[in-house]
Amino acid sequence: MVSDPANSQLSDKTQRDALKAFAQLMGLDPDLLGDAYETLQQAKQTADTHPDVIDKNKVSRITAKKNYLDKELVYEDESAFIYRRGDTKKKTWYLRIFDEKTRKPFVKSLTTTDYARALTQARTIYQEVKGKIDRGERLRTITSAELVEKYLNSLHITDIPHAGVTPGTLSLKKYFLRIWLEYIDYLGYKDTPIDRLSDERLRGFAGWFRDKPREDKRTGERSVEQINNAVSEIRLAYYKVAVRSKYIAEGRVPDLDRLKQPKDTGDRRDVLSLEHYEQYWKFLEYKYSRQKDIKPQEKQRRILFTKVVGVLVNTGLRPKELLGLRWHEISNNVTGDESARKKCCVIHVRAENSKTGRSRNVVAPVKRRLEVIKKSYKDLGVEINPNDFVVMNNEKEDRSAYTRQMLYERLQKTIELSGVKEKLDEIHQHISLYSFRHQYISWRLRFGGVPIHLIAKNCGTSIQKIEETYGHIETEKQVDVITMNQGLSRSAEVDLTTMIFD
Repeated sequence: MVSDPANSQLSDKTQRDALKAFAQLMGLDPDLLGDAYETLQQAKQTADTHPDVIDKNKVSRITAKKNYLDKELVYEDESAFIYRRGDTKKKTWYLRIFDEKTRKPFVKSLTTTDYARALTQARTIYQEVKGKIDRGERLRTITSAELVEKYLNSLHITDIPHAGVTPGTLSLKKYFLRIWLEYIDYLGYKDTPIDRLSDERLRGFAGWFRDKPREDKRTGERSVEQINNAVSEIRLAYYKVAVRSKYIAEGRVPDLDRLKQPKDTGDRRDVLSLEHYEQYWKFLEYKYSRQKDIKPQEKQRRILFTKVVGVLVNTGLRPKELLGLRWHEISNNVTGDESARKKCCVIHVRAENSKTGRSRNVVAPVKRRLEVIKKSYKDLGVEINPNDFVVMNNEKEDRSAYTRQMLYERLQKTIELSGVKEKLDEIHQHISLYSFRHQYISWRLRFGGVPIHLIAKNCGTSIQKIEETYGHIETEKQVDVITMNQGLSRSAEVDLTTMIFD
């Protein structure tokens, strides 16, 4: 059968039109697709003429001669030149740079028919592209939003700390990276590839985040620690995605400034003094939880909160660990005399509920408090199941635990109602749920005389961390030893109280 030349030309034109339409739909350069189409057609023609032997090099040379018209080197580099296409009526200049490492060409339309303008533009692009090739970077890069998306998608989510990223940590990471994208948008870099961002402008992120109005309407600046943690998270995303996937070289990770903070790590959280704590717990126990004119549900909440404070102060549990605690994780397996068995119980903190990702058992005299909590539920007609949370919100259908925020708000309200807040304001102290963990450790060291290694084990932390944070307590306890013989030295006749040493 002999093909009709007219139909062949019509078919060829139809295919070209379809390719152009497809290119426009996909946001591609129609002329670049034309290159591919022309090569395929030439190869097909050669194959039809010589079905047994196809000279691929010959096809390539024929196509090159036809497409690369007015070829001109950008610099003295045979791998980079500008040219006009020979298979189109347009006289637009193109730039072609061949990457020897990947054996792939970089082709870009210069969108001009003016030779001088095309050469100037090509030399600018050449410097950028050649630099990326020499650094081993990808020629195609990504925006900040794409980087964040790739990073978050690469994370392994798990309930076990240190085995991946926990849901709570994931939320914090998302928050930090969302703030980063807001900063990128603020700078006008929303659609700018990450390899073209100004490092000088990016480094001011920490100061901008510090001055950014708080979303929770709270007054006061964000903590230096939170802001610097955000900086670390952003840089981690760059290393995990941009550097590892060769979108940029390691030396091009944004050098973000960090805020300076005091080096002193001693007792960074406020704790209640003996006097203030006595005033507070007496208010909770004898007034707040025993108020007559309140509804049963509110009475149960107050009893629950009062006992929660007692459990936190006497166990050193982190608030998160207590909120995640279930009834079946509490046992009476306590060795010792009968008195200890009546007061104490063993609380099992499972790995996924621990900050460190390691399980542990906490022994504490809180048995009575936990029994009161259980009774408060029963007084409302709520039957407790072994798998229920100890701090359960029985108003929720899923019997989920109360949130940390709900307990925190009740803490602040009761601190104020008890009259303790006024005294704390005078000495610029602020109490949070976490303060009770610090109070437990401080009091066990100061008044309990408990060996530091046992406190570390019971609290799920390290001896080094306790020494860093509470080392001043040991100094204060040994005041008699430290000041021994300090004063008038009769043998040397030197007054040590006024002597100044260089």
